Amino acid sequence: MSSQPSSFISQSERPTLSGGPDATDSQAAVPGPLPAPVHSAPAPLLASWRPVRSSSSTLVDQIVERFVANIEQNVFRQGSRLPSVRLLAQELNVSRYTIVEAYDRLVATNHITANARSGYFVQHKRQPAHGIKSGQIAAALPQDKIDVPWILNRLFSQKNNLGLKQEWLDSELVARSIRKVARKMQPATLMYGEPLGFAPLRDTILGQLAAQDLHVQSNGNILLTGGVTPSVDLLVRQFVKPGDYVVVEEPCWFVVFAYLRMMGVNILTVTRNPQGPDIGQLEAHCRKHRPVLFICNSTVHNPTGFTLSASAAHDVLRLAQQYDMWIVEDDTYSELGAGQPLRISTLDQCERTFLLGNYSKTLGAAMRVGYIAGPAAVLNDISTLKLLSGLSSSSLNERIIHEIIHGGHYRSYIERLRQRINAARTQVLQRLGEIGYVQDQPPAAGLFIWLNMDRDTEPLARQLNQYSIPATPGSLFYPDQRVSTHLRLSVSGCDSPHLWECLAACKPG
Repeated sequence: MSSQPSSFISQSERPTLSGGPDATDSQAAVPGPLPAPVHSAPAPLLASWRPVRSSSSTLVDQIVERFVANIEQNVFRQGSRLPSVRLLAQELNVSRYTIVEAYDRLVATNHITANARSGYFVQHKRQPAHGIKSGQIAAALPQDKIDVPWILNRLFSQKNNLGLKQEWLDSELVARSIRKVARKMQPATLMYGEPLGFAPLRDTILGQLAAQDLHVQSNGNILLTGGVTPSVDLLVRQFVKPGDYVVVEEPCWFVVFAYLRMMGVNILTVTRNPQGPDIGQLEAHCRKHRPVLFICNSTVHNPTGFTLSASAAHDVLRLAQQYDMWIVEDDTYSELGAGQPLRISTLDQCERTFLLGNYSKTLGAAMRVGYIAGPAAVLNDISTLKLLSGLSSSSLNERIIHEIIHGGHYRSYIERLRQRINAARTQVLQRLGEIGYVQDQPPAAGLFIWLNMDRDTEPLARQLNQYSIPATPGSLFYPDQRVSTHLRLSVSGCDSPHLWECLAACKPG
């Protein structure tokens, strides 16, 4: 290569900062709080280093990594001016486009700054203010109380916060679908989505439900959302006013209780048995309070793993029709059950029932796509509420989910996932029996074990979460957060030695 351009300076020729006749003008030209680059020559550059064209890393990646290392090791001074795109491209024997992309990345990560008139300058990244790291949030909360915020912070700071092991997820399946969507991407893909959600995905869900004997009339009976939690939010705000009554099973997914309390709703509970909700309690509530909604989890119930019986489903629907009550059926974990899911919504074909489904619990929590199946006229009203509260749902995520399903590998992936979960659950139940814990009615499906410890489980839940083992005390699954002897365990923690040490130590006698 020809001799080094004049803007490059070797380490031995590294200049010192000094004022000059143009110092004031230079300072005015550089944005931000940094001192002006007032030296007479650019920063020392990359000496004899050159990117390797045969490397597995791209040229841009190599250049960015080299700059970042030199900046963070203080080889390049703060405020030093870097060579122009043309000069650096000449020195490294790469295209100008390569240097432009590398500089753009360094600007985006705050390693350098760009000024349209003066060029590029080194900017050392500011150290963040000292605070609580994400994984320490829950530990910083009061230690004498476990409530919903406490457990959510704990669970979300853990590696397997979905309840699934990361290695159980098929990230390549998702990645392939993302690439396919990207190749077909049009400018319209980056716009707001349709009020009801991406129509081809709604058609797909329509077909999936029809294959399970739920024959809603058109894709207008499907509203796409960001998941089951946003779906519950939309339905509660559509139907319920502060002071109204809503019936929920107990135990029940703890976020529902916390949300209803926040909304000023009167919460009524019915005991969840292996066959379904206690019909006598539900009927008594209907006669006395005329509740607006009944929120239930029919198939692979969270936390017990139970699935309701056909007779219980008929009884719930009968009471809903008799007392003019809407049913919100949470179908979050039905894909983890064996065979055809038994749903209340199948009995009435979504005339009085809203079926809530999602994909984030199987494909990954980042794939925030859910749906509501229900009466088209009501969903049209709810779509307006959706627009007013959060505009459209993620059209990009919806297209990715659509691509995943139509790629032909989704069903086989769900089957593999179900087998892995079933194997882990069997292993957990076997080991529990070996150390003396007997389940009266062990779950036949799902991620969770609802374990009776015969003692208050809050101290144990706190201890297990210290080891990043997803465990939730039973108290959170009741609206009054009464002391509970149950513990919800995720089978994803079955290979942790700390789990079995703690459980063995807690076993009486």
